[in-house]
Amino acid sequence: MNKEAIIKYLSLAAKAASLLVGAAAYSDLIPAKYAPVAVIIFGLASVAKDTINRIGDFLDDGVSNGSFKG
Repeated sequence: MNKEAIIKYLSLAAKAASLLVGAAAYSDLIPAKYAPVAVIIFGLASVAKDTINRIGDFLDDGVSNGSFKG
């Protein structure tokens, strides 16, 4: 598996985690006492997703120009 494929899969995993944790934090999927932790995890997953996309963009063609779509 090449670098681009790995980065795309990592990006997809981060997007899925971000979506699930975000949905759980703002709905009744988790108890209220866990909501603050879920919000922190949501923030971390969102930052991870953006970081992975930026790394993938740079590895895609060596320039940070938005050409990578993970």
